[in-house]
Amino acid sequence: MSAAGTADIRAVCISGNGPTIVSEDGTTLLWNADIPPAETTGSRAEKSLFIPRLLAFRTLFPSRWNSSRYVYSGPEFLIHQLCGGSVTILPESRYAESYWTKTQLLSVSLPEEKLPPFVPVAYNAGNTLPEITVQLSLPHPVPVFCCGPDFVAAMVGTNSLAPGKLYDCAGSSEGVNLCTAVPVTGKGLLSLPSVVPDLWNAAVMQAESGRMFVNFKRIVEAIEERSISYEELISGCISNPGSDGFEILEFVANNLKKSIKLLFDAAAENGLHVELPVVVTGGQAKSGQWMQMKCNYAGVPLAVCNCPDAELIGDAVIAQTGLGTYRSIKDAADAIVKITKVYTPESAG
Repeated sequence: MSAAGTADIRAVCISGNGPTIVSEDGTTLLWNADIPPAETTGSRAEKSLFIPRLLAFRTLFPSRWNSSRYVYSGPEFLIHQLCGGSVTILPESRYAESYWTKTQLLSVSLPEEKLPPFVPVAYNAGNTLPEITVQLSLPHPVPVFCCGPDFVAAMVGTNSLAPGKLYDCAGSSEGVNLCTAVPVTGKGLLSLPSVVPDLWNAAVMQAESGRMFVNFKRIVEAIEERSISYEELISGCISNPGSDGFEILEFVANNLKKSIKLLFDAAAENGLHVELPVVVTGGQAKSGQWMQMKCNYAGVPLAVCNCPDAELIGDAVIAQTGLGTYRSIKDAADAIVKITKVYTPESAG
């Protein structure tokens, strides 16, 4: 913000990670934290990504649960802090059962009134509170728009909003995604609605992708007793093919290759086309050496947008849509999202 200058800021837009649960005092159960088994198998709540974590939060933090007017997901908690609004962002109406429905909540005795009401993507949750406006050095209050889960921000920020578009969310976990005109199912595939009505998103998830390398970095830093940049560490690993670090990078790159093949095979079985390159977003997109290695192993072109963390571009797209600058999310993405670098395979992995 200091680099851009606050005078030109017209809006704030918030996205964040998955079904993280937060009470009003900030007590947090992260989306990837271990939780007690939820008794949802065979019930109407089985399809929900949120209900097991809501049940776990109630069990682990009963006093926080009872004292909170609402419990939020991560992005919505930040929205509440910024503007005072209490909302739950539903990416698209078809996501209802992946979040919760009244029937699902009743089946596990969760009170509907504990959860903020659903609002759509690009919803204006209200203007920044006076104290927040001052804290952010804004000349005046600005609207706070709702983007939602980070995978929606990534979908929008890579402009993967037309059938055949591929994108790779490559952070602490990794998900390779294909936009389709029809639901695509199969072993290893997760099919969810797109943020665009009538389109779908087929995904292959690799839960431990980037986290493995993060843990390796911590070990190396502890051994060497100094801070090491990711670029230095990646360069060192790639130049030493026999190292543990290289083996981790190779494991992740091979998983990407398998994920892309799985999506290509599913597309072929369903008579769907696939459009290259695969647009990569997240921390892994910031290293040119790492991107080239992944590209070589995957055997297909990989691309990076005008911001490697394309989720941030997705937030900008949603904000501009909410402000009325563009008629639709797709129109805004077409205008704002630009591919700035394409990597092509140099050798077979």
